[in-house]
Amino acid sequence: MNRSELLNELKKEARYISNEDLSLARAAIMGAVEHVPEPYKTIYSSDYFTFLYENFLRLKGHKEIGIEEELDAEEYASLLGSIKDKSYPDDRKREALTRLSSLVLAYLVFIVKEPLHPVGMIFPGGMRITQKEPHYYCPVKGKQSETNISFCEFCICKDNSELE
Repeated sequence: MNRSELLNELKKEARYISNEDLSLARAAIMGAVEHVPEPYKTIYSSDYFTFLYENFLRLKGHKEIGIEEELDAEEYASLLGSIKDKSYPDDRKREALTRLSSLVLAYLVFIVKEPLHPVGMIFPGGMRITQKEPHYYCPVKGKQSETNISFCEFCICKDNSELE
């Protein structure tokens, strides 16, 4: 599959995300950070959901890209497997978040090749995702890649230690 074909597939799937799904996904994010202190609670809930939603809208409106570049089939399968492994099929809220995330993450990783968090997002300790053309840098990339709760291994960001 090439990038144009994937974009078409993602756009078709995006049609099946309803307003209810979006509300449930937002509720799942809010619930996941229930015990996180401010300001991180807002950053990881409201701000991150806004990021997902805006990229979902970008995906839906993305014009044909005409790029025949083949996807790395193993990496794509690995991303989908990782999303599935982190899903909760018996929880409607988390399942809605999984469906939304699977579209947006694939879009960010394979179509627009952008970070999985917004540039400027603050992490504990005050460090942020930054951009120094043409690269993106993340303060937790090297630390989170080893956990089973993140998708860092798929993110285009480099670790801050590589900041040029």
